[in-house]
Amino acid sequence: MKLERDKWIRYGALALAVVILLLGLVLWLLMRGKGQLEVGFGLPRVSPTPEATATPTPAELKVTPAPTPVLVQVDRHYPPGAVDLVADGKVLFTVESEAAGQEALERYLTENAGQGLQANERLIRAAFDQKLTLEEPSGKGEFYTVDEAVNTLKADEGLLPIVRTVVRCVIERGELETVTKENTALLRGSRIYRVYGVYPYILSYYETMYRGQAAFSEIKTNEFAVGPGKADRIIEDGGRAMESESPTAGAPAVVVDGFTPVWPVEGGVTGSFGQTDEGMRYGVEITGESFARVRAPEEGVVVYCARRGDMGLVIDILHDETGAMSRIIGCDKALVELYQRVKKGEQVATMPEPVGSRLGSIRYELLINGIPVNPEKYLPKK
Repeated sequence: MKLERDKWIRYGALALAVVILLLGLVLWLLMRGKGQLEVGFGLPRVSPTPEATATPTPAELKVTPAPTPVLVQVDRHYPPGAVDLVADGKVLFTVESEAAGQEALERYLTENAGQGLQANERLIRAAFDQKLTLEEPSGKGEFYTVDEAVNTLKADEGLLPIVRTVVRCVIERGELETVTKENTALLRGSRIYRVYGVYPYILSYYETMYRGQAAFSEIKTNEFAVGPGKADRIIEDGGRAMESESPTAGAPAVVVDGFTPVWPVEGGVTGSFGQTDEGMRYGVEITGESFARVRAPEEGVVVYCARRGDMGLVIDILHDETGAMSRIIGCDKALVELYQRVKKGEQVATMPEPVGSRLGSIRYELLINGIPVNPEKYLPKK
């Protein structure tokens, strides 16, 4: 019995070994690939031949489209209570609170409103012309302190322009009217400025509006006359024909009460009043010894005493209220001063030195009410 039992144990162990061997073979075939051999009912199966495929046609080349831009948002962290300062919908910057925003705007307006004003300008109004709001932070604004915000606005006035109304005060010169009259006592071609005229001066006020530093409107608001009043310029043009030189040439003598002049030099007459080959002579030429005394023809006040261009030394003596003025031209040396009162016959200058063989000479002119007249009609007869 024991032998019989051992025999069946050996047969069972052999059968188990065969089964294990077969299972290992199946697993090996499965790992090699089922396309070449498939296990089915213990028979090999050939995999079906794949159908032939056509060679693919090359596709058309296409330009690679530009990549779609990606909006990168910066994650900003603001302290609690922070606000955006927004001008006409645009975020300018972010500050820590509404109070800080108000302070920055007030400081910027106060410190910049008076910039660039001239000495004759005065600020009367300043404001912003944009709609300003303080809003919840949008994440678009740079965070600034109050000082940084004010400095940013100052650095670029176009960021938040200030509209200012300025009063400007100027003194303007008005127009001067000229009145021209004919004077028949004056030789034709001559002209006298009877009144030089006075320009009117006006103090004008202008109201100018600026946006930033650029003016965009101006109106005159008021004006006041200042200084002396306006006076027309009055000119008299000569209307009398010229006459050849002679002791009697010129207009009829005008009677001047209390005016009885003397000859300024005791000498000879070498040229009389009137038209000459060299032009019009408005006085009388008198010769005399070198350095002889030149006298005042009549009492009066020296109103001019200096050199005057080609005329040389000129002395004008106004004879008080008579309307007459003596003009002595060409003296060597003046012995009087400006605004000095002189008596009739008092020495005022000296005669010039001779020129070559000719004695020195002076010219004596006489003006009555500003018009040159022939002095020989008023001087004593030689």
